[in-house]
Amino acid sequence: MRVTTIDRFAPAPGTVVQWAVDATASTGVVSAIPPSFNQSHHLASAAADPAGESTWLAASFDVDGPVDLKAIERAFLSLIARHGTLHSGFVRDGGRVIRHLHDPAALRVIVTAPRTLTTVSAVRGALREGLRHACTPFGGPGCHLATIDRADRSTILCGFDHAHVDAYSMAIVVDDLARLYAGYRAEPGAFDPRILPPAASFVDYCAEEAGDDRDFSRHPGMDRWVEFFARHDRRPPEFPLDLGLAPGARARQAVDVRTLLGPRDTATFAASCAESGSSVYAGILSAMAHAVHDLGGGSEMPVLFPMHTRRSRRWENAMGWFTTNAPVTITVETDLPATIARAGPAVREAVALGEIPIPRVLETIGGLRAGRTDIFMVSYVDYRRLPGAHAHDLLDAHHISNVTSADDAQFWISRTESGLALRTRYPDTAVARATMDAFLGGVGRHAAAETLRQSTANRAT
Repeated sequence: MRVTTIDRFAPAPGTVVQWAVDATASTGVVSAIPPSFNQSHHLASAAADPAGESTWLAASFDVDGPVDLKAIERAFLSLIARHGTLHSGFVRDGGRVIRHLHDPAALRVIVTAPRTLTTVSAVRGALREGLRHACTPFGGPGCHLATIDRADRSTILCGFDHAHVDAYSMAIVVDDLARLYAGYRAEPGAFDPRILPPAASFVDYCAEEAGDDRDFSRHPGMDRWVEFFARHDRRPPEFPLDLGLAPGARARQAVDVRTLLGPRDTATFAASCAESGSSVYAGILSAMAHAVHDLGGGSEMPVLFPMHTRRSRRWENAMGWFTTNAPVTITVETDLPATIARAGPAVREAVALGEIPIPRVLETIGGLRAGRTDIFMVSYVDYRRLPGAHAHDLLDAHHISNVTSADDAQFWISRTESGLALRTRYPDTAVARATMDAFLGGVGRHAAAETLRQSTANRAT
């Protein structure tokens, strides 16, 4: 799975067809299930800036030959019916946000006329415009489908408003949609989509989240949360190097996508981390902390990191926004191996803190103080462990995000069979560009140096 952004996505030209979901024939059933915590924050941000760029996620994959348009449309509708969050939506009623549940059988799709586009930029522009119109937080289900038809090999893309999906969901949609499309193409009148493994509904997860009345005030991890935010004056930690923005200012988002380590070096780096009981994620966080320290950012790097909440098998095939956050502080030691050895236990302890729901943390600390809109975070996804991973390379699968605006730095580390890659989102200022050039170069050098050190040690033994 290649993690990228729409401005970097470069599919070959072809004939573009796009579908949006039409919910006008479905009145929808008003649901008493409130939005999840993540959804509430997302919807509040969208309501506060209705003219802003939508935040969507999309996945793409390739298929042999031209696209069977009837088969892919049926596959798209089956995907929507399969996942509860995809046939739900949100409407504003005064100051309230209400969830509507739609009968998937009542949903229709609006399809555009085919457009033969001859340049990569024209294809990218058409996809971006289609996603912008369809993947919105309010109204009907924010889902979009597009195909780029070619004689030899074609591309299928499916996008969603962020309210309905997370990074893990992008692996699920590639796996589900590829299998559904292959089934409907091979057996147009006989394929039964129920042969796919069962998928629970994220709407049910939201109901469980809303009904969770456990008392976490005496949880041993709550004191750690309180201490973490007390050290930062109840503000989420910010990227510790200068990004050239005044307080309250935002800038157009800049993007960096790079390979950190190839497959062999990633395996070596992983072995080095494992020797001290640490993970690859702890190792890259350590390399980041050293890069910050090299540039004058201090010897501690506090950060919040997202982690998925699919803690039971019930949710493993479910599309939805199954994430929470956990706090960790990486302390720079005398060298990178020592830092990694200390970071491993720190990350494991932080993961345990993620079991406390964020709303309970915010209640305990009295809420967060206003700071930057974005949160400095470092995400890690090992796509090799997600549904359908065995076919990602064969399908040339991509996880694609929109490009909007930014006021802090955010990082997505992805591990695949091709190694370790890093996507970075940051404000596009001259200072931030120089900072990121130096910082990301430093991260790569520290990771490579540790790989070389481990390789040398292996040869010596």
